[in-house]
Amino acid sequence: MTTTLKENQNADFIDAFGDLKPKRVAKTVLVYVESYEDRVFWSEILNQYEFSKIKFDIQLPSYVSLAQGKSKALERHNDLLTLGVGKYLIICIDSDYDYLLQDKNLQSELVNQSKYIFHTYSYSIENLICYSVGLDRVCRQATTQNNDRIDFNELLKIYSNIIYPLFLWSVYLKSIDDSVIMNLTEFCNTIKLEGNVNIHEQGKPHLEKLKKRVKGKVSKLTEDFPDHIEGITKLKIELTLLGLNADNTYLFIQGHTLQDGFVMPFLKSISKVLRSEIEKNIMLKALHIAQRQNDLNHYQNSIKDIETALALNTEYKSCFLYHKIKSDLDEYIGTIDI
Repeated sequence: MTTTLKENQNADFIDAFGDLKPKRVAKTVLVYVESYEDRVFWSEILNQYEFSKIKFDIQLPSYVSLAQGKSKALERHNDLLTLGVGKYLIICIDSDYDYLLQDKNLQSELVNQSKYIFHTYSYSIENLICYSVGLDRVCRQATTQNNDRIDFNELLKIYSNIIYPLFLWSVYLKSIDDSVIMNLTEFCNTIKLEGNVNIHEQGKPHLEKLKKRVKGKVSKLTEDFPDHIEGITKLKIELTLLGLNADNTYLFIQGHTLQDGFVMPFLKSISKVLRSEIEKNIMLKALHIAQRQNDLNHYQNSIKDIETALALNTEYKSCFLYHKIKSDLDEYIGTIDI
């Protein structure tokens, strides 16, 4: 097995080698992604472009270690630029803030301008997996019941509006490379929910506490650093042109903060209540112990745990950011000789 970047195949080599094979064999596009979870996500997207004459070989960026992540994937891209990265060697990564920053630093410029780097446009794959319109389906897969407890579209809209003013500060400070006033960790800790959610209250106490905490943080930043207000106002206009607004901010915050710090507490609370109701109904209707146990086992075997159901969610395909990904891939596929 090869171990160095220089020894590994580049795009031209893969293309040339493919020409030596019988013409019925599909051309292979080598794809580097950030992590094992990303392989599943990008496979779901790229599989629709696979047919008899083109296949995708999706791999992690390192052969010699378990190192993962965007920086590792980009390091490989930067090195492979000199070897002929192109049609048959592409990279698929999380956008982080790079889509929003456009050309404000070298990495963002690279991510946004390269024809062979494909990115999520949202902060990460987790944001798309948590796309609001798909969360009812996640509940059904985890409970077999329809979610009638909370409107996820409205919930994530409310959440977005609460965190939007502080998010503008976070992106602006990233754009000027200032991690002293407020770094990403501090921002993420501020916008997380605290404690378990009681779905019967629809999370209202948590949202009120969050609103108060964010408002206090924004007020202090505005008071302490008034010179940044003009820059933030300008950035707000730029971000609006990119599709970000107060209603959909959740798509652009750190993905794990959204998933683990906001969406999952609601999903867990809902699934717990719905499952409990079904199990109680089974026990009430069972004629004897054996039937009760059999029916309970059958029900439990018919559902997924909530984490798995969310991880396998593909309802993001109705999201406008997914359509941007697909548009990029449509254009790219059109350049491949088949």
